[in-house]
Amino acid sequence: MTPGEHVAQQITDRYRMLSPASARACKAAARSLPGGDTRTMTAYTPHPLYLSCGEGAKVQDLDGRWYDDMVANYGALTHGHSHQALIQAVCDQVQQGTALGGPSTLQYQHAELLRARVPALERLRYCNSGTEATMWAIRAARAFTDRDIVLKIDGGYHGTHDWGHVSAVMPGGRSQSQLLPDLPPANLAPGVPADVLNSVVAVPYNDADAVADVLHRLRGRVAGMIVEPVLGVGGGVPALPGYLEEVRRLTEREGVVLIFDECATFRLGPWQAKHQVRPDLSTFSKIVGGGLPIGVFGGRKEIMAIFDPNQPLPVYHASAFGGNSLSLAAGIAALQTFGAAEIAHLDRLGDRLRSGLDAAARTAEIRGCAVGEGGISYFHFGSSVPRDSAATAAARRGREGLRALMHLHLLNEGFLTARHGLMCQHIVTEEHVVDAFADAFAGALRLLHPYISEHHPDLLLGGLRAAPNDEAIR
Repeated sequence: MTPGEHVAQQITDRYRMLSPASARACKAAARSLPGGDTRTMTAYTPHPLYLSCGEGAKVQDLDGRWYDDMVANYGALTHGHSHQALIQAVCDQVQQGTALGGPSTLQYQHAELLRARVPALERLRYCNSGTEATMWAIRAARAFTDRDIVLKIDGGYHGTHDWGHVSAVMPGGRSQSQLLPDLPPANLAPGVPADVLNSVVAVPYNDADAVADVLHRLRGRVAGMIVEPVLGVGGGVPALPGYLEEVRRLTEREGVVLIFDECATFRLGPWQAKHQVRPDLSTFSKIVGGGLPIGVFGGRKEIMAIFDPNQPLPVYHASAFGGNSLSLAAGIAALQTFGAAEIAHLDRLGDRLRSGLDAAARTAEIRGCAVGEGGISYFHFGSSVPRDSAATAAARRGREGLRALMHLHLLNEGFLTARHGLMCQHIVTEEHVVDAFADAFAGALRLLHPYISEHHPDLLLGGLRAAPNDEAIR
């Protein structure tokens, strides 16, 4: 066994030793759940941690071990676990009813709180998830413009409906030529029909010229464009200065509905309010439900008027649990306790985390860089800072084993992170926890140095295959 293989075996063996109850739970769950879980994102080998409870910025597994939560349910939480204001709101509401089957005052109370945060939300409607919210926003753009084609970003993640699972940086799938064949081929998730590519076109992120070119060649046929202000699953890549402002100008000129998917980036301000770029439609989920399922889509009142049942031939929008009282009550409590001070705290934590991870890579003499904005962060191996999802995919390619070992070692050290690299904090996360995580990250890189030397020598500073013209790490 080589030194690198020995380190990898040590990490995996220690993980198994620390989490036997999770191993047993996964085996039992596999009898009814394919793979022993119901979320692909939270599954990993040799078995995922099964979590039993959370308190503040910590979670506990079935073996009783506590972890500092550095992922916040993939960005969906900000308040931490068992936040008293949210618990009280849910307890009070559940005694009055969860989903009574008719309108409630909670709907417009929650809506007014959101509209105060997001001026572009002139009118809005509720559903149950970010997937539904982006699906309905796309349908709204098509219904309003009477056009079919939607532009999305290569690597942009907008949930699991067919229109969103075109080039969404998900494993698997098949490569297909796009409607404009000179564009990079699209990747279709398994089960997504090829004819989706007649109405969805993927363009590179941070490339306004590509947007201008496609809008010109498909003039009069494009209904909308959906974009994340910071790529989520695509690697935490922020929009370059001026990019979304130019996209706003181009789409407005062509009569194309611009949709900002802010399901993840609400924790940044939301992004559009902080940077003062006004889309036509926006989508939200995660944080605005206070830890319960919710989806929101809305924007310009003349677009959203197509859903008004009092109008002739309205767009039919049904949802048994859309705007349910339990999620709205939790969401109201969450919005009331998540203001400028809390957002600034998350921004500071994110900046501190990224600086700490960059320092960890330098200390361990490993090529890598942290990227992100505010309370959304990723770490990428390699010398270049990704500016789009293609660069993210290149940085990840062939390094699945290394990233998996980093993930397991951080779990062994008591830090809950996402397998694919996302890092988010809670408003109750303290600075010393971020510093401790950066120290643990540096320790992981040092521990894995033999493995990296054997499998990825190009990542060693001054290593065997370091490219002479590599872009310097920030």
